[in-house]
Amino acid sequence: MTADIAIVGAGVIGCLTAYEVGRRHPDWDIVVLERHAVGSGATAWSAGARFPMAATPEHRRLATESDDVFAELAETPAGDFIRPVPMVYVTERDHLDDLRARMLLPLREVSPAERDCVEKILVDMVVRPGEILVTHDAPGFVVSARPLAEAVLTLCVARGRTELHIGQTVTRIDRNDAGLYRLDTEEGSWHAKRVVLATGPWALPEIGRSQPHDFPVKGRTKRVAALHTRLPVASNDPMVYFTEDDLFVLPTSRGAALVSFFRDEWDSNPEELDGRPDSLDLTLGTEVLASRSQTAADHVIGGRTFCDLYLPQRLPAVMESPGSPGVVAVLGGSGSGVRLGPALAAQAVRQVAAHG
Repeated sequence: MTADIAIVGAGVIGCLTAYEVGRRHPDWDIVVLERHAVGSGATAWSAGARFPMAATPEHRRLATESDDVFAELAETPAGDFIRPVPMVYVTERDHLDDLRARMLLPLREVSPAERDCVEKILVDMVVRPGEILVTHDAPGFVVSARPLAEAVLTLCVARGRTELHIGQTVTRIDRNDAGLYRLDTEEGSWHAKRVVLATGPWALPEIGRSQPHDFPVKGRTKRVAALHTRLPVASNDPMVYFTEDDLFVLPTSRGAALVSFFRDEWDSNPEELDGRPDSLDLTLGTEVLASRSQTAADHVIGGRTFCDLYLPQRLPAVMESPGSPGVVAVLGGSGSGVRLGPALAAQAVRQVAAHG
């Protein structure tokens, strides 16, 4: 079979790309090639927190388009994995105007009841002099990225015209004289008119005469780490984001929360990370958490770590392979691959469709 489009990678962006193809081109045959399992890799470990925040016009466009698709998915079985969550920001009062300029929703000071709720979660929370707690009336949301990817791909397969093939590591892509692409794996070859590469931080396959490093941007892999801690929370309690520390505490279930913190380690090999934190991940994360809540730090029970690919502008990008029309890569999740995934998928489909 020659597919109308091949999608390499069944993480959240690859699965959303298949969904987007079905929306825009319901007569296209789709083949999804995944080396491990649907939603494995970076998708499996992402916190999936969707802040209503964007720093640039392009970021705002991607966020708005993604929100529209998430709203549509919320009305499907995949909606079980999109959870609204209140969000509280602890920020310096002097930086409040800058924060407002980046928000997609109007901010206001928290009410006494909202502050009480936060202080029940973080009983010894440190609010520094000059800091203020603010929120917005509409909630943000959290995406359970791996089950969402699985649910979205299930929708695609159920509609027909979509095939998923696991255990397929694409190593090379070549274009023949008829303009079709052959995707080589250790198990055989696949053929498609168009290709979207959604490989996350892992290396791209060789593409004809163009090598992966020929893409016009240079990304760097970054170690991403988080902690798991026991706290008196329920899943509908607010997420608390300490903007000055780039630290947030996200309730995940009754009695448990995820703590995301900035891990300043670059050029990690994603093949060497399996989700388990090392001692330095735990030490660094616990130290920054303790600066805001010693009790939360004392109840850390583990964590997670993985890689993401970051681009210089700190936003993901959709780019065409040089010399290979109809081959597009979604590059550099940059920590935003889940929250901006629907818009990135739509852009990738628009670009490959432009080649007929």
